Amino acid sequence: MPKTKRLHFKDLDALRFFGFIPVFLFSVLFLSSTDTEGFHHEMLLVIGYLKINSFDFFFFISSFLLTSQGLREYKYNQSFALKSFYLRRFIRLLPLSAVALSFAFIFYPLIIKTLKLNVVTTPDGPKLLQLIPEYYASYINEQYIYLAVIWVILMFVAFYIIWGLILKYGSRALKFIAILFILAGVVTRIVCHFMDVSFEFNPLAYGVAIGMAAILAQLVRTESNHLEKVKNIPKKFIFPIYIAGLAIVLLGYLISTNYFIYSIVPLITCSFFAFMILDQTFGKNSPFKFRNNKVLTHLGKISFGLFVYQAILNVLIVIGIDSLDFEMTSFSTKILFTLLGFVMSWIVADLVSTLLKSLCSECAENLKRSSQISFQVASATLPRLPLIDLTLLATWKILL
Repeated sequence: MPKTKRLHFKDLDALRFFGFIPVFLFSVLFLSSTDTEGFHHEMLLVIGYLKINSFDFFFFISSFLLTSQGLREYKYNQSFALKSFYLRRFIRLLPLSAVALSFAFIFYPLIIKTLKLNVVTTPDGPKLLQLIPEYYASYINEQYIYLAVIWVILMFVAFYIIWGLILKYGSRALKFIAILFILAGVVTRIVCHFMDVSFEFNPLAYGVAIGMAAILAQLVRTESNHLEKVKNIPKKFIFPIYIAGLAIVLLGYLISTNYFIYSIVPLITCSFFAFMILDQTFGKNSPFKFRNNKVLTHLGKISFGLFVYQAILNVLIVIGIDSLDFEMTSFSTKILFTLLGFVMSWIVADLVSTLLKSLCSECAENLKRSSQISFQVASATLPRLPLIDLTLLATWKILL
């Protein structure tokens, strides 16, 4: 597949970090909550609504990128490599999933038992895989935070499995399937309302984001005439659109007056997400480009790591505070907790990202050297390489 034909959405990196912020703030507020009323409690409820927007946004970005990649494969290869698709997703999710699962089922119970703080009840396998949010009510606060990370990862696993099959066998009916996902997303949230259950960890509840992103990817890959209209929106209109869109993102779920409006909020917010992607990528009159901010772009690149590590590190900080019989009641202490959690998450995510880049660079060198020899020589040489080199080499080739 010609690399020169590849469409790279650089601005999505910074946008990912914006989606991470509400998740992090919810984690901090949830873990430091001591009251059931007051300013802290009200802020927790507000950030909880914004967190749902973040999940919508994460599914939107994933669906958009995966669909764009799949359509690009069809354009240049006339086929879609389902095995490679699943393998890339597996490689992406495995390291952080292993960290999250190890902490949840091994290290956290061990730490709590050693320090004799609380009785820990870990969910059994079937319950964890059911993605049913009600059963976490019996767990202590910090358990919900790291278990929620695992549930979110499991939601994306389910999405990747289904979406890979759709790209492989349903690409010709992709627009119709996308519309079905949109309808399923709205209906799922309405059904959850009448059943009096949370839709937060139900993958179908994010069908609106998945479907609308797929339609956007089709418009981009087919170079629809609608793109030209977005590219040439006058500068005087762009800023008001951003203001209105952000207002809906911040207040949409919060001020919804009934379950039906609450269920269709993603139709509006995802339309704004689509506008942001198009304006940042193609817009000729955009007043600002997020990719020009190197800090935001970098944080966005490590946002998946931040998402996992912040839950673990914040919980560890809370355990440390509990073991010292210290309470987070003052405002200054909560601010310090927030800053410490963010900085530590940033450092750990950066270190791990740097390590992986180093390993991938080594793989690239091995791949370059191996590509200069014949297949017969390579087949005789590669088996003598250490297993880790073979694994990294294969991983790098897949990621390319």
